[in-house]
Formats: sequence, structure tokens, C-alpha cells
Amino acid sequence: MEEDDKIAEDVEETIVEDSEVDDEGFVKGYAEEEEVFECAECGAAVKEEKKVVKEFESESYTFCSKDCAKEFEESLG
Repeated sequence: MEEDDKIAEDVEETIVEDSEVDDEGFVKGYAEEEEVFECAECGAAVKEEKKVVKEFESESYTFCSKDCAKEFEESLG
């Protein structure tokens, strides 16, 4: 047990305040990749090559699949 106590003493926890978080580094991976959309039905991330876009009541919605687009349309009616 003494070794575990020594390890615990050697570990220092650092708490970072929200104002100190570097937003640029946090979202850097997304900025370098293609734009990622959110499915209007299930909320899943949708990449450009797989997205399905449908228009309902003069508004465009993005979906991750034809099934989600169909479920969304059925929920409106």
C-alpha cells in the first residue's frame, strides 16, 4: 500500500477554468476536415458523402439516412 500512497502523492491534478480553455485547439480537428452536419431526426453526425437533404415547409433538413428522413416526414404528418 505504501507504493500506491507514494504514487498518489506524485500525481498532481490540474483544474482548468472554462475561460482558460483554448477553443481553437479544441475544434481544430473539425476545422481541418469537411463540414459535419447533424441529423434532424436522430442527432447523429452526418458527413457530406452520406447526407440526405429534404425540404419540408420551405426549410431544408439534413439527415444521416433515408430512413431518418422518412421518420421525420411521418412525424410531421
